[in-house]
Amino acid sequence: MKQIVKKTVLDNGIIVLTDYMPHAYSVAVGVWVPRGSRHEAKDEYGLSHFYEHLVFKGTEKRSALEIAHAIEDKGGNLEAYTTRQETGFYAQIERSHLPLAVDVIADMLMHPRMDKKEMEKERRVIIEEIHSYDDIPEEIVGDVFNAIHFKGCGIAHSITGTVKQVKALTHRQMLKYREQVISEIPLLICASGKVDHEELVQLCAEKFAQKKCSGVLPADVYRAHNSVKVVQKQDIAQSNLFWGLSFDRNLMDERGRCALSLFNVAMGAGMASRLFQKIREDKGLAYSVYSTADIYCDCTDWGVSLATEPHQLKTALELSLNETRNFLKRGFSKGEFERTKTNILGGMYLGADSPEKRVVRMAEQVLHLGEFHTMEHSEKIIKSMTEDEVVVTVNRLFGAAKFSAAVIEPAGRKKTVLDVDFF
Repeated sequence: MKQIVKKTVLDNGIIVLTDYMPHAYSVAVGVWVPRGSRHEAKDEYGLSHFYEHLVFKGTEKRSALEIAHAIEDKGGNLEAYTTRQETGFYAQIERSHLPLAVDVIADMLMHPRMDKKEMEKERRVIIEEIHSYDDIPEEIVGDVFNAIHFKGCGIAHSITGTVKQVKALTHRQMLKYREQVISEIPLLICASGKVDHEELVQLCAEKFAQKKCSGVLPADVYRAHNSVKVVQKQDIAQSNLFWGLSFDRNLMDERGRCALSLFNVAMGAGMASRLFQKIREDKGLAYSVYSTADIYCDCTDWGVSLATEPHQLKTALELSLNETRNFLKRGFSKGEFERTKTNILGGMYLGADSPEKRVVRMAEQVLHLGEFHTMEHSEKIIKSMTEDEVVVTVNRLFGAAKFSAAVIEPAGRKKTVLDVDFF
């Protein structure tokens, strides 16, 4: 069934997008603020994430509990998240309660109380959240990679900020951020499900009537560093590795993004992938091993994450590099290309049944790529890709990329020397 997407730009600059699903019983609707951790000044690290938390703590007309009851009592759910690129707030609810969902989210963003006592309480909650990540070496090594590879760019610092940075954030900074959301930062509003476009446009015009979009986001320029290798010690049992690369978005058009996705799935996105089969199934060197790709508005990164015993780290690293080199040199194995295409198409089709997944996909495409592609369009591109096109594209991207590696390993052991060549 053809995807029906409509767009309206309100007089105040807010963009409203709808994705109509005629057979859906529910609707997912959300507001995206195109500001994330990469847009923060040095004394603001963690501010976007903190603000995401604090708007749930009450508005001028609702307490924190009343916000929760408003959506959950109708069987819905209310979610929020912060990335390096944006902050999103969305709800999924039975279709007839769309006006309520829009009212609650608008109330949270346009009329948050920003109470000082609640801020101090939530500060402690966020510090506990940071401590929970500190117990996950896989999270830490990813942050270390970003810190060294993207040094000098906003992508380098963590989304939550450190404990010290969160403790330093002030109530005045939070009030300033609130004013920027209300009066400056442009907003994107998206909905998927059984939603009437004109109804949503009218609701948004009413609930966001005071919203202005007069400001410009702080500039953040992509920077990356080549051949940076860092090993850190920590009180853990395994060595955790993340090696990866990045390149400017200008090097990759829509077909390039598709090529990278096909490469990523073949290399490390699932149990049938090369890295999983070689390092875990064949050699038994790791429980967790996978590859991942992130697309920002101005750059893209790709990398490999794995955890293993310290004495096996170099072997696992070399295997991951060799599998990547084999792909760059020889391309897909027999039948692998068609299986990979089917994997990506199948995942897209499965997500098409979920209003929540569709609305997040729509919002993130607009924010990261500057445009939205229907599933029919994406399907056409995927099916038209050839093996040679993927291999040539990935080789070109790797040839222009910058590489780095980070390791978190147990304290008290001889320090690992990352004396490996990349590509």
